[in-house]
Amino acid sequence: MTIDNPPVNALHPDVADAIASAVSTVDKDTDYRSMILTGKGRCFVAGGDIKYFTSIDRRGAAEMALRVQEMQERIFSLRVPVIAALNGHALGGGLELLLSCDFTMASSAAKIGMTEVSLGLIPGAGGTQMLFTALPAGTAKRLLFTGDRLTAEEAQRIGLIDSVHEPDQLLAAALTVCERINKSGPLAVEAAKRSANYRLRHSLDEGHRREVEIFSALFDTEDHREGITAFLEGRVPAYRRR
Repeated sequence: MTIDNPPVNALHPDVADAIASAVSTVDKDTDYRSMILTGKGRCFVAGGDIKYFTSIDRRGAAEMALRVQEMQERIFSLRVPVIAALNGHALGGGLELLLSCDFTMASSAAKIGMTEVSLGLIPGAGGTQMLFTALPAGTAKRLLFTGDRLTAEEAQRIGLIDSVHEPDQLLAAALTVCERINKSGPLAVEAAKRSANYRLRHSLDEGHRREVEIFSALFDTEDHREGITAFLEGRVPAYRRR
């Protein structure tokens, strides 16, 4: 899925709605087993639409933030894994967007940062909340308070992104990861995402209980039986998502 809103892929609410609609299409089509989210041009998403900001008041700002949050929640809860492939800068709302994805692969040319304080604002689409699931509290607060722009290598070093690639190799690298995901049992991958995401929003004890429920339910699936049989027979499993 490619975000294409020239010149910098600003996250206008209409763009957020279009992303949400496309994500819903992926969610309903069980032929999809993974998804890559990237941008066209020199930016992944350079932030919110600043021109749009000048046309709204407090109520409009709240409505805009809620629309973007709804889109990000659809990505977070999407049935399949979502890889953010940062073709370029992910600033402000762009960083919030990548935090809703499962993990991030970045071009070495990308810059990443929560830059809202430079506009006299704070993140409004979950940045002050989600950043703390990705980083230690002190590091997250430093980025929020300073608006610093990190290089891709710096972002990888602190654990904000998973890997860094040459710009012309990024999509190929992301597709390679998708191919590896797609070879796994589809119901198992979906279950792993549900269980992992549950832990992000619940206590460890609650997460342990939920994991047991999800784990044991897979024993009723044809895919589980196929995976075990294929392993014992030394062949590649033929999963059918059943």
